[in-house]
Amino acid sequence: MLSIIISSYQKYYFDQLVKNISETIGDGFQYEIIQIWNPNLMSITKAYNSGAEKSKFENLLFLHEDIIFHTQNWGEILLNHLRQESTGIIGIAGSSYVTTAPCSWTVSEEYMFANILQGNKQNKEYTHIRSTKENLTPVLAVDGVFLAIKKATYNHFRFDENLKAFHGYDLDFSLRVSEKFQNYVVDDILIQHFSNGNLDKVWFDANIKVREKLGSDFNKQKDLKVEKNVFKSFLYNYFRYYPVNRKNILFTLKFYPKKLNFKDHLEITKKYYQYIRYSGNINKKK
Repeated sequence: MLSIIISSYQKYYFDQLVKNISETIGDGFQYEIIQIWNPNLMSITKAYNSGAEKSKFENLLFLHEDIIFHTQNWGEILLNHLRQESTGIIGIAGSSYVTTAPCSWTVSEEYMFANILQGNKQNKEYTHIRSTKENLTPVLAVDGVFLAIKKATYNHFRFDENLKAFHGYDLDFSLRVSEKFQNYVVDDILIQHFSNGNLDKVWFDANIKVREKLGSDFNKQKDLKVEKNVFKSFLYNYFRYYPVNRKNILFTLKFYPKKLNFKDHLEITKKYYQYIRYSGNINKKK
């Protein structure tokens, strides 16, 4: 009934998860675990598509290996959510807003929804992040730690293998699915994640690539405060990794949120002025 697909490179975490799934998914529940051994042998998109091609059940769960489940009988809970005809992806973290500037699903607190125990690789501490307001919270973008979808729906979208690394795949996949189906974050399946993520240049570039590909026309109304703040953050990060010059300034303007008020336009103009004025010092640090 459920094919669980894991792009794996850490034997300890994988073995721990396999045992945990057997103890929590539910007695008599039919499932299979498809391990794609992937110590940087291929992109996660290729690994996931490869796993899906090998799957035998009608429901798919793409799962990180550095997690464990805290919910008992979660298999049937998940299938009940997936049985709804209009459902796209079921996740445990995501957001309901897509900004003009490149950004991950963690766009801002008012649009972020999650129910997860977020920890670290040492398993010394974790924080229960719970911002869901209902059992099924409608979202657009879904975090890749847990992506459940009907196989028939997956077949229409698949993961984009042009995304070559291990970032951006979840944002791209979930936003494309959201154009035809409704994605949800659920509050009745709880996992513990042994990672804080790695928000490096590769991650940043992947978000840019996704926004270039898909655009940002996902919300009927724009939140101007969020748009301004995310764009300022985008500028800061972009010029951390790339020199301040004419070419790169023009590139950032591709993602400029045009529907801002005069005060916000002026604030961003001043930011650009500061980057240009101190470009010599900024570029020396590259």
